[in-house]
Amino acid sequence: MWLLCASYAFYGYWGWEYIPLLACSTLIDYFCAIRMADSTSNSRRKFWLGLSLSTNLGILFFFKYFYFVSINVGHLLKLDIELESLILPLGISFYTLQTLGYTFDVYLKKVPPERHLGYFGLYVSFFPQLVAGPIERSRSLLPQLKKLEFPSLQLFRKGVLLIIWGCFLKLVIADNLTYFIDYVFFANEQLPFWLYWLAGGLVIIKVYCDFMAYSEIARGIASMLGVRLMNNFARPLLASNLRSFWRRWHISLTRWINDYIQVPLMKKSSSEFQKGLITIFTLLVVGIWHGASWNFVIFGAFHGIVIALWNPLAKGLSHVFKANQHVKKLFGRGVLAITLIFSGPMFYVTDTQLLLSILSEMLHIGSNVISIFDIQGKYSLLIACVGFSILTINSFLEEFYQINVISKLSVSGSGIRFLISFLMLLMIIAFGNFASEEFVYFEF
Repeated sequence: MWLLCASYAFYGYWGWEYIPLLACSTLIDYFCAIRMADSTSNSRRKFWLGLSLSTNLGILFFFKYFYFVSINVGHLLKLDIELESLILPLGISFYTLQTLGYTFDVYLKKVPPERHLGYFGLYVSFFPQLVAGPIERSRSLLPQLKKLEFPSLQLFRKGVLLIIWGCFLKLVIADNLTYFIDYVFFANEQLPFWLYWLAGGLVIIKVYCDFMAYSEIARGIASMLGVRLMNNFARPLLASNLRSFWRRWHISLTRWINDYIQVPLMKKSSSEFQKGLITIFTLLVVGIWHGASWNFVIFGAFHGIVIALWNPLAKGLSHVFKANQHVKKLFGRGVLAITLIFSGPMFYVTDTQLLLSILSEMLHIGSNVISIFDIQGKYSLLIACVGFSILTINSFLEEFYQINVISKLSVSGSGIRFLISFLMLLMIIAFGNFASEEFVYFEF
């Protein structure tokens, strides 16, 4: 009860008037799931599933996509439509998918319905991951919430370390990249093409560190409460190709879309062409999930097309290079790097005209030159690069040597643990950008 009240108070602190939306989503899926389980006819089960889908997606569409669709339809039909865009309720994209995932699982008889409204309400609103994930499955989170115990000392230590690590990723790396990226993309001057490519790559690093920071802080707070949340990232920048990248990036979202959209559609397709179209559609959904803006549509479609084209290309490379997998992986990482860097502006720049201009500049190898002393944000960029080198070392240790530094520190001697924590906090205080920049995924 304390956690449930704390979660609603936490959400209400941002905007109390949106609490009814959270409660409505909770109640609809709570009752629909029970009705589905108690129904004997398949038609009744489909009715309750449809009610859950239409209600949740209807609320999400109204607040997140109605303005975008209406304005574009108005332009298409040459109608003069005047609308005020609505404030997007915090976390609505996350808790909507979380409750829908539960409803799907009950419909598919993978989990029984939760008949205790309090436990289910806490599952939907659990405050560490309420506003930006990870999107937890009921079969993982609900049993933990129903058997809450005080955390062990090791789990508590790990939680504190995750919070420190998350603050380091956010303040030292992600936020220090903002000034340089904004200078390149939003400067009123034409810059050398390589600066746009550099900024495009830095966008991916910024978004990665920013979102992973929130996920690690959420995991840390949950750990201090005795709850284990899933790891939302698995070193995606070390992936060997774009498909592998999406398996490692925002894992809770990509698994949700894979389980409930892509796999069911793939089972009904027979040809490679159809599977390619489904892949493009799936990535388009990922793009649109991030926001009601053409840049996200372009971002998702671009990634989907690259993955669809990569499949036959990878088969051709396997035939050419045969046993030489190193060459294939090297080529795949090259394609991945180019794709990520080129799509960086698509994720960051919402103004369509400006986005197209930036993409054009990236493809235009001109002779513009600029002095390094004229580049703004270079000192913050240097700090971020030092911080990113620490993240890179940590990622290599975990990827190639299976050494999880935080887990090791949580069971190490107190002297080493306090020393590392002190040094990290010192770097955060000395080099962190405390300009009160919100987490990127709060916008989604």
